[in-house]
Amino acid sequence: MKKHNYFSAGILLSLSLLTISTIVSCSNSNAAEQGPQALTAPYIVPSTEKITDWSEYIGRFEASERVEVRSRVNGYIQSVNFRDGDIVKKGQTLFVIDQRPFYTALKQAEADKLQAQADLHRTESDYERIASVQDSRAVSAEEVEQRKQIAKSAEARLMAANARLAEAQLNLSYTEVKAPITGKISIDFVNPGNYITGGAANATLLTTVLAVDPIHFYFEGNEDDFLKFHASPSPEGNTTAMQKPVVVKLSSEDNYSRKGYMDFVDNEIRRNTGTIRGRAVFKNPDMQLEAGMFGRLRLLEETKTDAILIPEDAISSSQSQKIVYTIGADSTVQVKPVRLGKLYREKYRIITGGLTTDDRIITGNLLKVRPGMKVLPEQQSFAVAPQDTLSIASR
Repeated sequence: MKKHNYFSAGILLSLSLLTISTIVSCSNSNAAEQGPQALTAPYIVPSTEKITDWSEYIGRFEASERVEVRSRVNGYIQSVNFRDGDIVKKGQTLFVIDQRPFYTALKQAEADKLQAQADLHRTESDYERIASVQDSRAVSAEEVEQRKQIAKSAEARLMAANARLAEAQLNLSYTEVKAPITGKISIDFVNPGNYITGGAANATLLTTVLAVDPIHFYFEGNEDDFLKFHASPSPEGNTTAMQKPVVVKLSSEDNYSRKGYMDFVDNEIRRNTGTIRGRAVFKNPDMQLEAGMFGRLRLLEETKTDAILIPEDAISSSQSQKIVYTIGADSTVQVKPVRLGKLYREKYRIITGGLTTDDRIITGNLLKVRPGMKVLPEQQSFAVAPQDTLSIASR
């Protein structure tokens, strides 16, 4: 009985193994017939847009006015009437020099004037009295002439006294050192109690004041840029007026959101560098722009040009070449070298050569595709939204 059971179990096991083998064989046969599934390749068609072209420069902000504050008279600093870094107004008193010596000199000059006036009055009276009796021959002509010259000398002394008085008044006014312009002030280089020298030669530097609203931006362009600049008309149709729009961004900023205009181009190209200096003007009411800051400036063109744009992420590198992967008519991957133009608004690249508007540019699975590979194309929508020319963004 046991032998019969063993025999039945063996038959069942053999049938099970045969069934499994048949199923596996059929599955392998179906997989071989289907082959590997094609890789999905998302693609876009390049966009053609009318854009405002630009030239880009690196430069530095500088104050529109810079004044070194120095005293015109010698003396001891009595007080400093500002805080370091303040915005000061033109005519505001910054430093006060000890006024007592100058007040004393003023009083002396006033006394000298009064003495000179008295001398003039006396000498004129003497001359008039003698001149009135000249016809009676009571006095000689020589004495009359002498009295006349004494009166004129007294008049000259009065004029000199007036000059000394004016000088004393002026020197007293110079004891209050005032801001020559409106702007941002530096620190006080000289503290109260220190003696300073004034005048034109070797005068002590007290502080500096910078006018930074508006603020200037200086940069260097080459000869081709200069010719292009003058070939392009200004908005008013007058190249000498300039006023051409520019935008700038700081090193910490992503967008060219600060708007200004060109107001100066130098009068010669430098022989040693072949460059010419340009200047733009920017409003700076919030004082965020400081003299000495670096920035990147774009000089915008007046006319728009047609440009082919693709996403920056769709561009790959092959040794020293820039390439894009495209999908051919037979759905195979092709490689196209491209010439790159400027980066437009942070994420689009202008293509100056190598592509047509009918090419299908692969934008996904770029690490998996290979030239000649068969792919399954999947079109993605792609469009560059219109934007104000003055808010172009780029790296």
